[in-house]
Amino acid sequence: MRFFSLLALASVLLVAAVMPARRVGRHCAGAPEAVSGVPGAQSAPMRQARVVPRIPDYPRFAEVAESHSALWEVTYRYGEAAPYSARNRVTAHVLAVSDVELLDHCLHVYEPPSPLRAYTAPRVRAYAQASAQCPPGR
Repeated sequence: MRFFSLLALASVLLVAAVMPARRVGRHCAGAPEAVSGVPGAQSAPMRQARVVPRIPDYPRFAEVAESHSALWEVTYRYGEAAPYSARNRVTAHVLAVSDVELLDHCLHVYEPPSPLRAYTAPRVRAYAQASAQCPPGR
């Protein structure tokens, strides 16, 4: 009896090794049946990955972003009229231009606004003028 069970097991293993298993599903290329297993049903077409456009003159863009990274967060926005933009990390001012060279120039010449508030400036100027007019011995 044991001989027949071993013979049956050997024949099943031999058949399984000779005949490839049939896979069903989207993961199998050329599968005639859908995931549901219904013959003739078409599976949904595979979606393609979105193609992200490249940043023009990327090495120059990376150089500008790195040289101004202490004060500015430099980004590139696809499809914009002015795709190169920079946000000041201190004042949160935003600058947007259409050329990376212009962006570099603007970031070099940017002068942050005075920390002196506008409503205190006249009082400070008046105090400075009054102290300049005072005699030195007073």
